[in-house]
Amino acid sequence: MNPSTRPSDAAPGGMHGATRMHDPSEAEHDRTRRRWMNVGFVVIALLNVAQLFWIGVHGWNWLGVVLLIIAAMPLGLVVKVFELRFKMAASERLLVLRELPTRRKIDFAIYGVLMLVIFAWQTRLATWGLWGVWLYDFVTYYHDRPERLRHLYAVTKTLDELRDFRAPWGWALPALAWVVIRTTTGN
Repeated sequence: MNPSTRPSDAAPGGMHGATRMHDPSEAEHDRTRRRWMNVGFVVIALLNVAQLFWIGVHGWNWLGVVLLIIAAMPLGLVVKVFELRFKMAASERLLVLRELPTRRKIDFAIYGVLMLVIFAWQTRLATWGLWGVWLYDFVTYYHDRPERLRHLYAVTKTLDELRDFRAPWGWALPALAWVVIRTTTGN
C-alpha cells in the first residue's frame, strides 16, 4: 500500500466549500454602500422629524403615510440602477437597460406617472415616501449581501429584479385611491 502524501490535518473538518480571493474594490464599494445607506437613514429620519414638527400628521393622514411608504417601495430599484454606474461601463449599462422588455418599461413609466400624481397631491407627506425607497433598498441589499459582494452578481441580480418586477404600478394604486378619496370628500 502506498502512503498518502497528503498531510493528515489538511482539511480537518472537511472542505466547507470554496473560498474566493478578497477583492479590495468590491469590499470598498460594499463599505461605501453601507455608509450611504446609514446616511440616508439619518437624513430621512431628520426630514420626517422636521415634517412632524412643522406640518404634522394627524388622524387619517397616518393611513396616507403608510400607503405612501408602500407605494414608494419600487422606487428603491432606482438606487440599484444608479449603483450600476459603479459596476459597469456606460455603454454596457445602456445596452443592458435597453434590452429590458418593452412591457416592463411601460409598467415602470405608468408607475412613474402615478407616483408623480401621488406626490403632487400629497406634497405635505412626501418625505415619508423616502422610507419606502430606503426600506426596499435595505431589505433587498441585506437579503443577498453574502453573494452581492461580487460586482457581477450584483449586476445580474439588479437586472433580474427589473425584469421580474411585476406590475410596479399596482403598488401605487392604494395610495392613489386614498388620495382621490381624501380629495373628493374634502378631508
